[in-house]
This record gives sequence, C-alpha cells and structure tokens, in this order.
Amino acid sequence: MATLYSRNTFQNVLFDVQNDAARLEENMGDASLPENLRSWINRLLLLKGVPFNYLVPDEKMLPPESIRFFYLDMNWVDTLLDGAFSIGRNLSINENALSMNLDRIALPKSQKQVKSSAHSLRSAALGTMAPASDLKVVTGFLLRSKLVIEYPGLGVNAYPAGGAPGEGNIQLLDILRLEALGPNSDTMICLIDGDCQRIDVHEAPEVLHYGIDSYSYTADSQKVSATKVLHTFTVSGSQVSLSGNTVIMAMDNMFRSNSPRVVKMTGLAEQIASENNVQSIDSAQMGFEMTEGVGMVSFIKKNP
Repeated sequence: MATLYSRNTFQNVLFDVQNDAARLEENMGDASLPENLRSWINRLLLLKGVPFNYLVPDEKMLPPESIRFFYLDMNWVDTLLDGAFSIGRNLSINENALSMNLDRIALPKSQKQVKSSAHSLRSAALGTMAPASDLKVVTGFLLRSKLVIEYPGLGVNAYPAGGAPGEGNIQLLDILRLEALGPNSDTMICLIDGDCQRIDVHEAPEVLHYGIDSYSYTADSQKVSATKVLHTFTVSGSQVSLSGNTVIMAMDNMFRSNSPRVVKMTGLAEQIASENNVQSIDSAQMGFEMTEGVGMVSFIKKNP
C-alpha cells in the first residue's frame, strides 16, 4: 500500500532526497540522455564545431603539404563537455543544493554514455554496427595537402604496437572521425580510438585497376616495350597454390599494332597461362595477376 503524506511532510521528504546525493542517484536509476542531445554532445566530443584555431593556433604549425600527429588530451575534452553540460546550471553557493547534487551524479554518467557511443556518428554514416568504446587514449592526425581535395576517398588503416602487418596478428584500431574540415578544405582530421603505432593512408579501394610494371613507347618506330611481374602458381583440380616465385614477363607483343596503348587481352591471358604451365586461366587468376594495389603511404612511430 502506498504511503500517504501531508503536503508539508511530502515537501520535507522531497527536500531530503534532493539534498542527499546518494538517495538522488538511487532514484535516478539508469536514466539516459535523449538521443538528439547525445548526438549533439558526440559531435562536440569529436571536435566538430570546435574552431580550427583552437586545434591549430598558428598556421606555421600545419603548413601546406604537411601532416601532424597528436594525442588528444582527454582532460581538455572532459572540460569541453563539462562546459556544454553547464548550460542552464544554477550556480548555487550551497554545496548540497539540488543542482550541485545533480552535477555530481549526472555528469559522470552522461560523460560515460557519450564516450561509449562516440562511434555512433561514423557508424551511422557508413551503415555499420557501432563498436563500444571508452576513449581512454585517442590519437590522430591533421593532414593539409591538395590530396585531400583531389582524392576525396582517401582511407586510413590504423594499427597498435604489435598489430601491424608483419608483426603477428593484425589488429585494426577503430576510426572515430575521418573527414575534410569543410567542403573545399585541403585539411583532413582523423581521430583514432587507441594508441596508434602505425598509420597507412591509402587511395580509395575503387581505384583498383589492372596495371603493368613498366611501359615505354617509341613514336617513330611505333614499338612498345613493357613488362609485368607475375606471381607464379600451380593448379591441381580446383585448388590454386602460389609457388612463392616471381617471373618478369615481357609484354612487347601484347599491344595492338594500330593502337599501341591497347592490350590484346586474349593474347595476354594465353601468355600468363603459358608462364604458369597451364592450358588456360580463368577471370579470378587473371585478376590476381593483373590487379594493381592502391597507392599507400605508411607512417610508423619509432620508439626512442
């Protein structure tokens, strides 16, 4: 049965609860931020809307065609969030006032909720599941280059110490933010969840293409000189195995006589099959031999 209080008694009980942080926290339970407010705070957490001169106080720190790496000071970010949460705060001098108790209880919970959902903005844009995060360490870089404008699909792979290719089990760190700072900006910001040891900046995957390793054309004689490095393989039934060896295949006769920059694909497939001592190759084997990877630059943090 519910307990009935007189008006005065109820006011006294409510006053006692509001002035007791522990009881107030118990009554709040697992209250969460509204979605629109959490999204706004998430943007602030990822430095969206923060004036650029707060990030780079002097242009000389980020000249054209340069990249700068950094650790994000989470104490500074916590202070930034605290300022955002302070909107409408009652600056009472009473340390047990309701507003002060709400700050003690709500602020840590709100910050934890925001940090745990920091991936939600990028994941929503990519249509992927957002991983959990606590943002204990956030690293990143600022890239100022004409590449940001000319190659809008630049991608980034980030690895922790011991997790890069060739170092054992490959482990990718999650990207929190990767975008240009404006529609026509030549500056890109990248924020990474974790302590990054190696960063690979690469062209967009859609620029994958067939390619050769050398090509020269003499206009007077209309002769072509070209080569392709092949990774040889063996075929047993449906099983294809790499031999681990490479050969340099001359392609001088693999171009049309009336169009010396156009490859004769049928003849090229037959020559690749001959180099591997098989009768013919399928489209997958052709793609394996001829596909060129995207351009990539690696930055590795060296231990002192």
